[in-house]
Amino acid sequence: MIVSEAIVKILEKEGITDAFGIPGAGINGLYKYMAKSKIRHYTHRHEECCVHAAGGYFRASGKMAVAMCTSGPGATNFVTGIYTCNIDSIPVIAITGQAVRAQLGKDPFQCVDIAKICEPVAKKTYCVTEPEKIPQVFSEAFRIAKEGKPGPVVIDLPLDVQNAEIEFDLNSYQPQTVFSPAPDPALISQAIEMIREAKTPLMIMGGGVVLAGAEKECVKLAETFNMPVITTYMAKGAIPLEHPLNAGHCGIQVGQPIGNKVFLESDLVLGIGCRFTDRHTGDIKVYRGNRKFIHINIEGSEINKIFPADLGIVADAKKAIAALQEKAGTIKSDWDMPQRLPKLRKELARKTDYDCKPINPHRAFAELNKYFGEHEAIFTTGCGITQIWSGQLQEIDQPRHYLPSGGAGCLGYDIPAAFGAGIATGKQTVAVMGDFGFTFHAQELAVCAKFKVPVIVFLINNAYLGLIRQNQKYAYGYEYAVEMAENQDWVDYVKVAEGFGCYAQRVFDPNEIQAALKRAQESGKPAVIDVICDPSVDCSMGNSLDSVREFVY
Repeated sequence: MIVSEAIVKILEKEGITDAFGIPGAGINGLYKYMAKSKIRHYTHRHEECCVHAAGGYFRASGKMAVAMCTSGPGATNFVTGIYTCNIDSIPVIAITGQAVRAQLGKDPFQCVDIAKICEPVAKKTYCVTEPEKIPQVFSEAFRIAKEGKPGPVVIDLPLDVQNAEIEFDLNSYQPQTVFSPAPDPALISQAIEMIREAKTPLMIMGGGVVLAGAEKECVKLAETFNMPVITTYMAKGAIPLEHPLNAGHCGIQVGQPIGNKVFLESDLVLGIGCRFTDRHTGDIKVYRGNRKFIHINIEGSEINKIFPADLGIVADAKKAIAALQEKAGTIKSDWDMPQRLPKLRKELARKTDYDCKPINPHRAFAELNKYFGEHEAIFTTGCGITQIWSGQLQEIDQPRHYLPSGGAGCLGYDIPAAFGAGIATGKQTVAVMGDFGFTFHAQELAVCAKFKVPVIVFLINNAYLGLIRQNQKYAYGYEYAVEMAENQDWVDYVKVAEGFGCYAQRVFDPNEIQAALKRAQESGKPAVIDVICDPSVDCSMGNSLDSVREFVY
């Protein structure tokens, strides 16, 4: 069997039904058999977006997809997408074309060592030079991508390897079993004792809980212990908005006043599936304080990486939660915070009822919440001040419905990730982004239009590199090279969108936002809603949980 045919059959047997890619001479050997496959293929306009789409597909559905591209600059364009998936623990199989084996290391046209380039930002990379090893490599790649802390695997295929003939029996190929570690019972008992002794314990639910599909079990465990629940940015939506124990987010950027307050009053933190990243913790001395930490993570290297945990447990989140639930007995915290939470949620909510023109971004998010409170949607967001406002202000009531570029903060991620999520689920997807970020991969609107995926792009147009302007202003006392007044003037995003076959509208009045969203949905097309916002509005943030600066206008 030809290697490329074997690869396609392996992909099918591993459950792959969708691939996002761009064909080219360096990978056309594989595409010959993709054309004969049942796998649906979506051709993008930039290789980076193939990986973002495959990543968004998994984030929304929990099902893996494949990203594909040709050699040289096609492969190097994959790198940002690979990094984005890797830091957010998203499994993707990324396949790149390569020059023939005899030319490797000799600088032929469009030949680059992509396996080596991607080593620091991928979970695993291969350049396969022995055709007979293809089944073994792909079998191992799928297992590695899914096992432990998930991540992307890059497989680089020289063209002559793609076209080689090997002995291969598809019936003998079986997907590998993925190992999922169970917690040490002694450590679970120790955790239970620490929780029993705590006066003001809380739970941090991280993205690993969502990856494990354990959101409901995690909430039930919190109910058993009567613990407030803080979700990390990657777990936004994993506990219902109005659940009595929902204490919002904690952090110096995408955190919320309620989450920071609850956290600072705690004496013990049960962190499940989180990694204590810098935007969550801020100043480590303030974050640690005198409180104790129980850290549960499927990846042992994550425990003690940022600071020493008082107790570390290496385990799959779902198995750890089940073990804690089994041992919980009658432990129930008598901290009065759970009774205070409903009132605090209202008292500490950030102001959004602005009625000014240009539109205050907080009001724009309030209108977005109001509209999609009645119309289910999945949201993506990439980077910058818009992402931070989104994390602070968007109301998400279900897991896998808020898909941010969390660790990478990648401009241009939003639209292709929304496309992938739409392909995976068939649901309405909304890319929430700034005017500057929109220009990174706006061409992907043409992909949305071609494949009839009605992504709505909700543009917070403040005509600035807003986050960078704010950093320059408050950290350095200057402003330079960040103003983009033209984005609210002669740069016409409506024409750009219409040129890609989409519906578009500019909105100047906050009272018109919901009507614009309704028209966007009813158009049946991808759409851009360009919301003209006040360029001077700053975003609440700080260096530590006890010094977040709030701005009210």
